[in-house]
Amino acid sequence: MTGWLIFGGIILFILGILMVPVHIAVDYKEELSLSFRFLFFYIKYDRNSEKGKNEKTEKKEKKTSVNKEKSPGKQKKKRTLEENIDMVIDIINKYGPGAKMILKNIRIHRLELYWKVGAEDAAACGIKYGRICAWISGVLGFFRNLMKIEKIKLRVFPDFICEKDEIYGGADFQFNPLIVIIGALRMGIVFIKDMMKNKPKTKSAKPRHDIKTKESALK
Repeated sequence: MTGWLIFGGIILFILGILMVPVHIAVDYKEELSLSFRFLFFYIKYDRNSEKGKNEKTEKKEKKTSVNKEKSPGKQKKKRTLEENIDMVIDIINKYGPGAKMILKNIRIHRLELYWKVGAEDAAACGIKYGRICAWISGVLGFFRNLMKIEKIKLRVFPDFICEKDEIYGGADFQFNPLIVIIGALRMGIVFIKDMMKNKPKTKSAKPRHDIKTKESALK
């Protein structure tokens, strides 16, 4: 009896810890910075602070960049922000109940986006700017139906001189880890079901008596 009480107490303790919210802050300005806070744990990662610490790694990166320039056919295209978010939306629609359960649990205290749109000429820049504005409004409407977003700061504008886009931004997230785990398990169940459906079926060999009947019919 005491063993069951100890086991139940351990489970309640673990569930109590998993009910404590997790706070994550993400900022991107040329490089990524991320901070994670849960209970007494605090972890911060800043890509900018790591620059210049190791000269050997910088030399290796320069060598690899030179090699990539020499062999342009081997370069992999990086996904754009639009492609990444569209991929996330496709995953949410595919694994609906579990993914939506996770998103409804997330609270965004701060959402900022600075996007300077650039293109080769003024006409292309104007068309691109209109397309990006329409895309942002659609994505924002999709996520606001599933998540709680408190403060939003968006600044999107065209730059007819610059040829490349400049994107800066950041967000502060808060979520319950227990609900995230349950939602991830539900997504895993849907994934396994899809794998079982798409699994190719092995063709069974025909029985010998069918072959004999066919041979007799030909005679």
